[in-house]
This record gives sequence, structure tokens and C-alpha cells, in this order.
Amino acid sequence: MTAEHPGDASGRSAWNQSSPRGIGLVAGTVITGSGSERAIEQVVDKGSWLAERASCVSGNRLLGADGAGPVRTQAREILLPRSAEEIADLVRSLPPDTPVGSVCGGHESSNAAAVASDSAVVLDMARLKSIDFHEESGRKLVTVGGGVVFRELVEAVRVRQGALPVGTGPGVGIVGYVVNGGLSGYFSRRLGLLGQRVTRLTMVTAAGEIRVLTPDDELFTAMLGAGSALGIVCDLTLDMESDSVVRGAEQRVVAFETRAQAVAFAREALRFQRDQVLPDEGMSMELVVAGTKTLVVTIVFYDSFRGSMAEFVAPLEALAARLELPIVASSHFGSWYETAAALWPVINAMKGNPLAMLQHCLGSEGAPTDAILDWVCDTVVAEAPLDEAPLSIVEIRTLGAAVMAMKPIPSGNCRHRFFLDLITHYDAKEKTVAERREIAAMTRSVIEKARGVEGLAVDFSGTHSQPDDPGANVSPSLIFGSEAMVELVRAQKKVVDPGNRFRFHPYAKFL
Repeated sequence: MTAEHPGDASGRSAWNQSSPRGIGLVAGTVITGSGSERAIEQVVDKGSWLAERASCVSGNRLLGADGAGPVRTQAREILLPRSAEEIADLVRSLPPDTPVGSVCGGHESSNAAAVASDSAVVLDMARLKSIDFHEESGRKLVTVGGGVVFRELVEAVRVRQGALPVGTGPGVGIVGYVVNGGLSGYFSRRLGLLGQRVTRLTMVTAAGEIRVLTPDDELFTAMLGAGSALGIVCDLTLDMESDSVVRGAEQRVVAFETRAQAVAFAREALRFQRDQVLPDEGMSMELVVAGTKTLVVTIVFYDSFRGSMAEFVAPLEALAARLELPIVASSHFGSWYETAAALWPVINAMKGNPLAMLQHCLGSEGAPTDAILDWVCDTVVAEAPLDEAPLSIVEIRTLGAAVMAMKPIPSGNCRHRFFLDLITHYDAKEKTVAERREIAAMTRSVIEKARGVEGLAVDFSGTHSQPDDPGANVSPSLIFGSEAMVELVRAQKKVVDPGNRFRFHPYAKFL
């Protein structure tokens, strides 16, 4: 950090070692809308804060002539409130035209709220860490504060012998994941999307009003896919299942040397995924092609599965043997918790100075055709910049089942059964600006080719697509699942935020 650039995000120690308790805070006196005074923690060192809170940086921000320089937050102020009442008072105390952003886990690819604008006030939710378990009408519920991340929730739910369709990133914020249409590749076919399990949420409107919403409110539904564009979510309540819904999981890690070998394995593994897994709602499957020259196959078996888990994965083991590819790791996960936590060490190892990310998703509403699967193998697996950006991964998952049986929310993931996530990751410090541009160009080339494939949707997920790509032609009805959902969200936006104070949603340009 330098005195000349207090908003910079640079330096490995800042990116990897900062914690919310050590990011240059000072208690300042804030005059709230109610006329009272509150001591609100305020960020002084914005550079350290951005390094701590933005787990990655959009690769598009690192392509200019000054791309070798640090990424900066433009926020005028960054505050850390401790309650819904404090947030409401803060919002009322600001001029009505002041834009407001909120940050939790900081994993959104463009980090629109963290970077914000020079007139914006950003509210960091890191102090809202409550996790409360209770029962209502025979249902086991958990209410989580706006600053809770997946690792914290998973560890707490484990103690209660519960299960939720959580994401695989341990540091991803629960609220941000839910209100931007998140998904769970491992658990959603049995448990639905996490947003579909929300029973109540507390939010603050642009006028500083605290509202407690339930499924009877139209605003409630709109919040579960476009929430950060409509208000500030302070907490939400989730309907848990017993951990017995997951029998276990089998994971095999296969090593490869050449991209042709990865293509050959993926071609047959994806047909197995389509023909053997998609028709059976008792399981889900994910194939990951990693820049570390590994193929990771994970099959999760739910409580309705009958048979031997080890025997079910035998054809994939035989495939590896036939292609003369070694299985370098073989794991059995015996519970929901072990499966949920399986990738935490891998994700935690994805570090950069800063870590650059470009993220796009592809998928089909029905089972993918042979033509789609061949294209995925011959183009995405073969041409994605996995060698140039070795932290990158291609995730190919099964969705659908319980998601489609539950009430839709504003998320394209509600309509898709086949899902591919191209996540281009690299350590920006190790790349010249020219190399960064090459990586971005290779990624965009794959995505542009995808737009011409019949039956393949492109960038339909609010949490798994790149909102700041130049010239991106993204469909609002794909992002939010349908034109009816787009109109619902737009109508609620006009009611609760007519002045567009909450403009830092990744796809606020649609609203």
C-alpha cells in the first residue's frame, strides 16, 4: 500500500492475509436519520479492505495500458454496521441520491459493489455474523446474518445434523449467493436452489425502511435473484433438511498430459453423465477439467439412490484405464458435510496478487444432444486457456430435478438441467498486460462460438457470468429465468428503489 493510493488493492500479504478484524478501521460518529448518534466502524485503509473483501478481480479491469497497476475501490466511504436498525438509520441519514452498495463474501466476478463509484457509500456486512437455529410448524430453520459465509454456515449446520444446497466456495457470502441467483451443483437436484429454501428475509429499502418479507410478498420473490438491486438484505431464514438426504459421494481424480487426452475422457464421461445420471434424480455428477492437468469426477448419491456407489463409478474408472490415464486420487465422502467441504482446500489454494477471474456459463434446458457435448469437448475443453491460466477450471454439472419441482425464483438456473461453468483464473502479478489480453481473448473466443450452438444458452446465471465483458449481448430473460421474472423484478425496482440507489447489482443495466 502507498500513501498516494489509499484505495489500491495490491500486495500478496494484503490479498491473502487480511482479516475483517485488521483492515484499518476506526470508530467514527455518524448522525443517523433518526437524529441520534451511533459509533459506526469506518474503513480507513481502503486498499487493505478491498484486498480482504474482493476475493478476485475482474480480468477485464487488468487489460488497459495501466493494467499492471493496482485495482482500486472508488467508494467514498466504507462502513461496517452491526444491525438492520443501524443500516436503516444510515440509509436515511444519507442524501436520497447517494448510491449505496453492500458487500459480504466479495466473490462476484466484476465486484461492482466493492469497487462502486466515487459518490457511493458501501456497507460491509462483515459484522452481521449471527446464525440462529429454530423450529416452526415442524420445520427446522436457520436464520443467518448478512455477513455469514459458507464455511461458517456449513460448520454450524453440521452440528445440527442438517443439510442445505450450499455452494462449494468456503468464503462465498450466503446472502450475496442467494440474492444473485446462486446454484449448488452437488445438492440442488435433491434440495433445490438455496434461494428456493428461503422462508423469510429482512431487508432495508432505499428509503431506509426495514421490511420483513415472506413468500406472500411479490418483493420476496424478486429479492431471490435480483436482491442487491432492490435493497440491502440483513438476514434470511432457510428451511433445512436432515443430513440423511445425502448417502455419500464418490470422487476420482484423473491426471492427463495433453489436451487431447482431456477431450477424449470428457467426451465419454459427459455421455455417461447425460445417459446414466441426468435421468436418475437419486444422484448428481460434476466433471471438472482443471488447469493443473487433472480431471475431477464427483458423483453425489442422495437418499433415494439404491445400489452400490463404488460400482456406479466403475465405468468411469474403466474409461480412465482404457485411455491409459492414471487415477491419482480416489475418495469416498460419507456425509453431506464431507461432500460440502470436499473442495475447500482446492478453492483456498486459488490465490493471486491479485487473483484475476473471467467467468461464463453455458447450458441446455433439456438433456444435451450429442452435438452439444461434442462441441463442449472440441471447443471448451480443447480451447479454454487452461495452460495460459493454470488456476482455471471448467465445471460441468447436472441441475434440474428438485429445482424444477420447486417454486421458480429469478434465476436462469431454475430452467436448466445441464450446466457448464468456464472459470478463467490466473495470478495477475505473473502475467504481462499482453498475456492478460491474450487470456481474455481466448476466453471470449470460446464464448462467442458458444452463441452459435443450437440449443445452448450462454451467460444465463447471475452468479456465473461476466457482466462487465465489453459488448456482451446478454438476455435479461435468460439471467432471470423468464420474461415474466424480468417484468416482476423491474416492477419491484420501480416501487422500492425508483432513484436507483442500489445500482451495483451485476445486471442493474437491465432494470
